[in-house]
Amino acid sequence: MARFSTHLLDAAIARRRAERERLRQEIVTQALTALDELAKEVPFQEAYLFGSVARPYQFHPYSDVDIAFVGLPDEHFFRAMAFLSRKLGRAVDVVQLESVRWKDAIMRGGIRWKGNG
Repeated sequence: MARFSTHLLDAAIARRRAERERLRQEIVTQALTALDELAKEVPFQEAYLFGSVARPYQFHPYSDVDIAFVGLPDEHFFRAMAFLSRKLGRAVDVVQLESVRWKDAIMRGGIRWKGNG
């Protein structure tokens, strides 16, 4: 059986993977900046980016951004979600860290935002 080279396919896969990782890093930077802006309008103590956006090479172009908040009052929940979705140009899932069972995993594996105050 004849063997053939897959170097072109391998190179294309590697390029696509690198592009997705660059996108993830860009989204992380944008999200942290958006959290800085949000903190001027909505009270919360800290936040964690988690899920695929927090894991290298796991983020895809259509992935949403998962953000867990510490100290986000209920009355600001939807405002925070809408603000971040608008700033990032993609779907954002927001959770209040105090009310989720996987809190420790988010804190351990997430990207932490802590305000300047």
